[in-house]
Amino acid sequence: MKEFIDKEKGRLQALFEPFDKGGSWLSLIEPGRETVRLGLIDDYTVIRVAPHFDAKGEIKRIDFWLLFKAVGYDEGFQHAHTVKIVGWSQKDTYLLDLVDDRMRIYHIELIFPDQEPALASDWKQWRRYKMGNRDRFERIDAEILTEHVRIAEEWE
Repeated sequence: MKEFIDKEKGRLQALFEPFDKGGSWLSLIEPGRETVRLGLIDDYTVIRVAPHFDAKGEIKRIDFWLLFKAVGYDEGFQHAHTVKIVGWSQKDTYLLDLVDDRMRIYHIELIFPDQEPALASDWKQWRRYKMGNRDRFERIDAEILTEHVRIAEEWE
């Protein structure tokens, strides 16, 4: 089972590679509410995978817990979030929709520098800042990951 979970975690993490490399923005869509643009996201990390089986022992669905850190996450805990994802769809490589356990949709879009020059500039500036403070971010990332793995493991 561990081998299967590790393989699934890798497969799911690969969904986020283009967004981690090229930068993305994230919106939260809740039924009956205004869409909230959560902003630029530094990265996405799959931190837990839970397969669900049917009566025959075949996989019915796979849930996963996703940690995402918004640009500026070094300024406080409110910029890092873990959500339990129970469904997702991807129609092309630059869009990804995730559904959490409360039926909210997280809409992810890759940044297109020619169409969104301000966002692309902010993304490049953030990446330079982060690379220039590598030691600080290694410590912050380790602390955040430890805390959010605990959150995901305790999640029902």
